Amino acid sequence: MSKNSFYLGSEIGNASKMNSVLQVVGGVSLAALAEGLALADRAGLSQADLLDVLALTPLASPHLILKGRAMIESSYSTHQPLTHMQKDLKLALGLGDALEQSLPLTATTNEIFKHAKRLGYANHDVAAVYIRARF
Repeated sequence: MSKNSFYLGSEIGNASKMNSVLQVVGGVSLAALAEGLALADRAGLSQADLLDVLALTPLASPHLILKGRAMIESSYSTHQPLTHMQKDLKLALGLGDALEQSLPLTATTNEIFKHAKRLGYANHDVAAVYIRARF
């Protein structure tokens, strides 16, 4: 139970829709972080320095910093399975289709997570999406 509750309207399913929206934001953010870390590494920049700088910007969030450290350390003990994130992205794409809402970033992110699953990381933490971004 949470100490907060929100009235999301009288329509059944609004909480599920809200969850889909939040998963889109989280999934796209994680994929972007993984890609940024891979680019930093390829450019000869310290990934740890990238996270330190990120922590000082308005882009910082405890979740991104935590997952970024997990990506750098190749520590994928499961908090949120990658396969669950990919499933949630797929559900969000279905919601977008039903509402005729274009979700190009979500579609691309879904493909990135699907590829990470094919690489054998389905049951690892979502931070394992970094493995896909490196190559």
